[in-house]
Amino acid sequence: MWFGAVAPPFISLLLDEDAIDVLRWAQPPGRWASALRGVAAIALYTNAMLLAHAAAYNAGLARLPLQQLARPVRFAVYGLTSAVVVTAGTLLLIPVLRVVSPDMVEDPLGLIVRGVLLSFVWLGAVYTYVQFMARIRTEKLLAHREQLAALDARVRLLQVRTNPHFLYNSLNSVMSLIATDPELAEETLGRLARLFRYSLEGSERHVVPLGDEISNVTEYLEVERIRFRERLRYAVLVDPALHSIEVPPMLLQPLVENAVKHGASRRVEGGSVTLRAELTGDDLLLSVLDDGPGPEGSSHRGTGTSLLDLRERLRLLYGEDGRLSAGVGPEGGFMARLRLPARWNR
Repeated sequence: MWFGAVAPPFISLLLDEDAIDVLRWAQPPGRWASALRGVAAIALYTNAMLLAHAAAYNAGLARLPLQQLARPVRFAVYGLTSAVVVTAGTLLLIPVLRVVSPDMVEDPLGLIVRGVLLSFVWLGAVYTYVQFMARIRTEKLLAHREQLAALDARVRLLQVRTNPHFLYNSLNSVMSLIATDPELAEETLGRLARLFRYSLEGSERHVVPLGDEISNVTEYLEVERIRFRERLRYAVLVDPALHSIEVPPMLLQPLVENAVKHGASRRVEGGSVTLRAELTGDDLLLSVLDDGPGPEGSSHRGTGTSLLDLRERLRLLYGEDGRLSAGVGPEGGFMARLRLPARWNR
């Protein structure tokens, strides 16, 4: 509606010579009242035409499937509608305009022609603006989708890199059990199948219930116990009430792998792994603790990519709200702690 308020001074350049003199501050003495009535009549006419066009397009043409028509046909419909609206509106306004400014309606046909031409200019400007803004929105949407696609690809790549890497050792353990304990071998194969199915399904999702993550890690530890027997001990201290919290898939797997690799696998006496989860305010704290030799005491020297990948995943998914800290545990060994927003799946 702002157009009707600002347009009259400019449209008056095409409609009223007296109004031109008003804008130039060159109106002869005694003609100011007449010129001001002319400007008032132009403002009335402009706003009335604007309202008439808005009613015609919003209440009429907007309800028709015009977008299915070819552009030239659509423009012809708009132009014809505008001509009809201006003609009818002008004829209805002539009595009022004659009272306000008689000079404006001395040539009704000329007024209609100028009104139609001005409406075409106005509609063309509006159409150009709408198309320009639509193109901007489309480009922003495409750019946003490209960013999401790139983010999704990076997250998926990181998830693939953090999938289990113990397939060969586990299969060798199963092969050794076939002759001595076929039932345990079959059970271990079932656990392996569930582990890798979870790994594949997890690559298709960004979040899963914490309970699923706990079950997956438990399956992994049970498979590793086939290899290490009594040398590997573990405890999962997680309140079942927290199982509904959503977390990224394969989040705990690399931390537990590191705990087994650095804690139990390199020591004759083995070691223990403890997994904890607790809710602190709006944050979920997940910690994986082993009783091994600590950060600098392990004989295994890895590349450190698992922790780097986890930090990158948390940054991509949570920004500054997701953090990973790692170092010496409260009573020695090594502890990795994750802090991320608690998202409930209710």
